[in-house]
Amino acid sequence: MKSIFEVKILGIVAAICAMAYLLFSYFNPEKGMDNLSPSERLSLKKNIIVLGVDERAEEHDVGRSDTLFVVMFDTKNKAASLLSVPRDTRVRIKGHGWDKINHAYAYGGRELTQKTTEELLGIKINNYVMVDFKGFVGLVDAIGGVDINVEKNMYYYDAWDGFKIDLKKGMQHMDGKTAIQYVRYRDEEGDIGRIRRQQHFIMAVYDRITSANMLLHIPGLAKQLTNMVKTDLPLADMVDLGRALHAMVKSKGLAMATVPGTPEYIDGISYWLPDITDLREQMVKMQGATMTATYKSAAELMEKEYTAAVAKAKQGDDSAENKEAVKEEKELAEKKKAAGKDAAKAGAKDGAKSSSVDGVKKPTKAAAASGGTVVRVVNCSGSKSAGASAIAKLKAAGFTVINGGSGDLMAQTTVISTTNDGAVVGRLSQVPFAHKLRISRDGAADCDGVVMLGADYK
Repeated sequence: MKSIFEVKILGIVAAICAMAYLLFSYFNPEKGMDNLSPSERLSLKKNIIVLGVDERAEEHDVGRSDTLFVVMFDTKNKAASLLSVPRDTRVRIKGHGWDKINHAYAYGGRELTQKTTEELLGIKINNYVMVDFKGFVGLVDAIGGVDINVEKNMYYYDAWDGFKIDLKKGMQHMDGKTAIQYVRYRDEEGDIGRIRRQQHFIMAVYDRITSANMLLHIPGLAKQLTNMVKTDLPLADMVDLGRALHAMVKSKGLAMATVPGTPEYIDGISYWLPDITDLREQMVKMQGATMTATYKSAAELMEKEYTAAVAKAKQGDDSAENKEAVKEEKELAEKKKAAGKDAAKAGAKDGAKSSSVDGVKKPTKAAAASGGTVVRVVNCSGSKSAGASAIAKLKAAGFTVINGGSGDLMAQTTVISTTNDGAVVGRLSQVPFAHKLRISRDGAADCDGVVMLGADYK
């Protein structure tokens, strides 16, 4: 048993170690890829990260940040703007290599997501707001629903998550269950289309909350918000922010933007690749700052490292931890594919005679016979050898291929899924060459997807 003297000595040693760490951190601040320390990041406005968290039912799976945006609040002028960050944005996550930004929440919760976002944007984030999607339905119902003009027919079924979306084009009054379908729908536009729908939803909620009959719903709304929202924002700041947002929307609308970049597939996985220099210029403007030589060179440094990392990943020469992240993504895609097959088999056993089972298109005859995903290849590249080359690559990747001959010239290679089945779309996203993915339902199609080879085919 330690003596009192020994305990005191250990306590003093611990205090000295803690002090030494604090001094080291002060004089050697942690820097990001851009070589900026936390104190050098932009902080002219109160920056608030907002996370829509999609928790999973599986044990040990904390979920992902399904929605991520940053509100930039000018406390002096009572003005605010909003920047949406696509969840597929490829970023460096400390301790986990390069991955999608929404995976940061699974690795380290809100704290790691916040640090990762700060490094990406080059700003200091002051506060957070976390919204649990489990309470999303109740929130919309608490305000009496929302009115949204659905821009097109929307259909999607994910057998893995058991989630179905089936919306018709036109103005609709949506309850919570229907509104979450609209917000989560994802098509050939990927994250960008979904972000636009999220922004439409935000404005619809605003219109509802500020309507004349909203007083009737305030008690239920307050209770629902308490249950589904976590934040470190002081109440006074929340009130000021609410007033500012109200004033802005009423006068000239809420300024909304999205991280600039391009969608791309790397090793069969879809990413949003941000344009770092454009993004940092956007941050300077949104923060009301001035582009200094230091901040500009930091952006160029980060752009250089980011571009090099992407090129390395495309060559297959990637870090071990990033390969692990890619492996996890592919394993999830395989689970979804298997779930889709199970759903189709279950429907067949039940004697379903329609062309779909609970919204999932049954496998084509060719697919059923081969046990794989069937694609029809149409050579629109202008190169006679492209067709044979693509067919060989697709077969090597495990696809069953139908030679569709040649077609009119196209600039970009496009893969068209004939079904909204999440498993099939996920498999088609793994076509082993650069392409754009679209969804165009065709219940009579003899294949799961059509591969239109463009002039960019390599």
